[in-house]
Parts: sequence; C-alpha cells; structure tokens
Amino acid sequence: MGIEIRELEGDTMRILITDTNPAFANSIRRAILQEIPVMAVDEVDVAANDSVMNDEILVHRLGQVPLHTPDGYRLPRECDCTDGRCPKCSVTLTLEKEGPGIIKTGDLESSDEEVVPVSDSIPLTRLDEGQNLEFTAIARLGFGKDHANWQPAVVAYKFMPIFELDEDACTACGDCIDACPKNILEIEDDEVKITNIEKCTMCLACIDSCPEDAINIDHDPTKVILKIESTGAMPPDQLLEKATEVLEDKCKEFAKKTKKL
Repeated sequence: MGIEIRELEGDTMRILITDTNPAFANSIRRAILQEIPVMAVDEVDVAANDSVMNDEILVHRLGQVPLHTPDGYRLPRECDCTDGRCPKCSVTLTLEKEGPGIIKTGDLESSDEEVVPVSDSIPLTRLDEGQNLEFTAIARLGFGKDHANWQPAVVAYKFMPIFELDEDACTACGDCIDACPKNILEIEDDEVKITNIEKCTMCLACIDSCPEDAINIDHDPTKVILKIESTGAMPPDQLLEKATEVLEDKCKEFAKKTKKL
C-alpha cells in the first residue's frame, strides 16, 4: 500500500492511496465522520429571546456551529463530575446582546479562548430596535455517530479515473473539450490530452459529446483518492491521524476478543 498527499491547504486534504480497495477507504471515512470526538454546543439555557427566531431553531443553529477543539478535554461519560459542566469536560459560551443588528458567532464569549467558533461571521439571528438576546450554552465533546453536530468533516473518496483515447478514431474536433465541466482536456499536437486526471469526475460528458466514439472513461479499483474537508474543528491531517488511531485500537480490541474464543 502506498499513500501520497496530493493536497493539504487550509481545511482541505486530498490523498492518493494505492494498492487498496474501497472497503479500506470507507473505513477511514467512517472513522473520521463517527469516531473522532470534537466540541459542539450540547445544552443551551435561553434567558431572553425577543428575535423572530424561536428558541428551538436558535439552539439547533448553535449546535451546528463548528468549534475549535484542542486536546485535553474529557468526554462527559469519562469525567469525575456529575453534571457535565466542569471545566475538564465542558466549555461555557455566553451571549448578551441588544438590537438592532445581526448577531453572529463572533459575539459569543467563551470560558476557554481556545474553544471558539471557527468563524466569527456565521449569522445566528437578527435583532430589531429594543429586542434582546441572552443565553448560556454548554459545549461538550461528542461523536458524529451520535449527532451530526459532532461530525468534524465531510469525507469522500473516488477511484482513480482512467482516460482512454482511440487515436485512430479521434479527429481532434474539440467537442469533448467544450463539454468537459472541469476543463481538463486540451488539444496538443492535434491530439486530445488530459491535463489533470485526478480532477476527472467520470461524468462521461466527453464520451457523450464525441461524434467518433473515440473516448472511453474507466477507473482503477486499486487506487483511491480520499478527500477530507474539515469543518475547522481540527486540521484535516490531524483528523486523518486520529482516524488511523481509531482503526488501530479497534483491530487490537478485535484481536483480544478472538484470542478468548
């Protein structure tokens, strides 16, 4: 098996895995989506809400706000406290604002300066003149398998595309170039070339547009391109590292169970 980083910029990471299969790629995807704990608002006490948005919708929106998640916090079920509100397992986010204006995530005040929204510009609601909004939110660690609030990323994979051209049939008419939505085809020396095979989505638009049936698109089932788009809660390379740790722990646990059979 081979692994090569194709892209690592900001919250996006793209890797090429060779000599593998979709089952392995999917196990990484599921581990990232479901098994890596991150911070999210889990409980909200609304003291005042004069906005047009009712409490339930506001609380739901707060839960969907991604929060930076540093190491060191405990899962509520593993903490010594009884109410899940101690500083070892929770962070308090407060807000007290008066209209008019758009209330955004940047208005939240956190008890931990490291656990804050990944963006200050996410709108929460709007207040008119004389309206007030006041609440206290509790953020805790959780898993994506329990609620989408705790999903730290969007993860997808695809097979490596294969572009095949019948040079004898191709007339270099250029119809496929105009049809390609990714603009990765070009004519060079009277021959159609693909400039970046990894960007091909295998939509088959080039095949449908070719009057000579000179193009064929296939895929290599042993090569997988895995793309991770983090919410910002953790860097994508850290999510990948933690996913491998999760899978390793599961394999070790499975091995222990089988020895007892």
